[in-house]
Amino acid sequence: MLRDVAARHARRDAVIDGEVRLDFAALFAEAERVARALQASGIRPGDRVAIWASNGWRWVVAACGIWQIGAVVVPLASRWKAPEVGPLIERTEARLAFVERESAGEPLLESLFARFGAGRLGRPVEGLPGLEQVVLFDAGGGARGTALGSDRGIVAWDDFIAAGEGHAVPDGSDVSANAMAELLFTSGTTGAPKGVELCQRQLLQAYWDWSGIGGLAAGDRFLVIPPYSHGFGLNGGILACLMRGVANVPIAVFDPRVALEQIARERITVISGPPTLFATLMNLAEFDPTGVASLRLAFVGAAAVPTELIHAMQERMGIERVVNAYGLIEVCVVSMTRAGDPTDVIAATTGRAMPGVEVRIVAEDGTVVDEGEPGEVQVRSQGVMRGYWRDPVQTAAAITPEGWCRTGDVGVRDPAGSIRVVDRLKDAFNCGGFSAFPAEIENQLLEWGAIAQVAVVGVPDERLGEVGHAFVIPAAGKQVDAEALIAWSRANMANYKVPRRVHVVDDFPLNANGKVRKDELRRRARREG
Repeated sequence: MLRDVAARHARRDAVIDGEVRLDFAALFAEAERVARALQASGIRPGDRVAIWASNGWRWVVAACGIWQIGAVVVPLASRWKAPEVGPLIERTEARLAFVERESAGEPLLESLFARFGAGRLGRPVEGLPGLEQVVLFDAGGGARGTALGSDRGIVAWDDFIAAGEGHAVPDGSDVSANAMAELLFTSGTTGAPKGVELCQRQLLQAYWDWSGIGGLAAGDRFLVIPPYSHGFGLNGGILACLMRGVANVPIAVFDPRVALEQIARERITVISGPPTLFATLMNLAEFDPTGVASLRLAFVGAAAVPTELIHAMQERMGIERVVNAYGLIEVCVVSMTRAGDPTDVIAATTGRAMPGVEVRIVAEDGTVVDEGEPGEVQVRSQGVMRGYWRDPVQTAAAITPEGWCRTGDVGVRDPAGSIRVVDRLKDAFNCGGFSAFPAEIENQLLEWGAIAQVAVVGVPDERLGEVGHAFVIPAAGKQVDAEALIAWSRANMANYKVPRRVHVVDDFPLNANGKVRKDELRRRARREG
């Protein structure tokens, strides 16, 4: 695929990262240099190679080089700390790691030393004996310092690349379509992170379908805000851009003002993110519709998107098409809206199942529920993971003997086949014997005009078991009266859905992917009562 796209789109922009601009021919040449250097370091097909860095052109080049020799990309979020990263490097037996010395002010490599000990002869990190080499993205050739030492297996990017010169260019002929290409870790919000095994063929198929149905086209310019360490940033960003001849414009650490500047400067045509991202951009004082006039396509990927937000994206940002989609690391892409779908379908559903993807909605006892009834979403397709890394017990719990993957999401299918993801099973709460789904409540609360964003969590209650607490961000120029909002809720929704408390806040705690951290909101709701 890499060789083919480099031939067909040789002079199109492939990666634009500040002053670094690579066309597809140059990207392919750089990837081959990485592949040679990996081979010179003894990396072979099937070996795991970690990348612990923020978005940037070297991340893209490194991933392409790893794939080219049939090795496995192990993405590690730059926001993770050394105590989280070290055990994952050890679990995957990664022999080599690409590391950014500093990301968003955090000294990544030094933090590994502080936690696991600086290495000695032939060992970069004392407490990670399986790690043979660390390549620093942000250190030039010949650079020296306390962190660098080729005798300890710590080398600068330029020196690593130079060491591969003269080695044969891998042709990929010994790489199976079913070979593992990525080992992606779940967020760990329900326990220790699980490693998801994804293979070359299924990734290419899933994201070829996603990018085609979504409307990516050669020559587009995609502002990739989700981290490459996340499944969407890696595959919806890097992989889909490669396949479709699209320029990948990465943002290392999200800053809404920087995003607006990038859109204007690089004439960005495609953008993605949760609904909160688009609301944040439009609420900035610096927002100017003329600066985002190049935008034509947006991917939102959320259980529910306020209809008003979609209209604002179309009218204020000039976006022609908004696409909603649903997927998980474990199953790639499940469903997405199509061109021509009306706004209410895009807002309330994640569209219809992808080609070759079977979806069923089941009750707790495993029986398929009637159309319109909520139940767990289960998926069977070529996109379902091979399993969790060296964890047969968790794999068996997630995938039935018939090949259905249990997503842990609550969903409903409408008569047209569109899927509405109501909530995560773990986020749903039981109020007085009734199941309440925060995403559904949030969508209803947004109908109250003074709110820009809202997040609902369930907290324990002596009388009712659990009740809802709402955290709201007021719309620009508006004030939120908590008691008035609760009264409005009582008049407009079932009693078990009504939030018992409303907390007015300036912002939400977000994870590295821009999603609201409801675990932190639950803790705050319990503290504040």
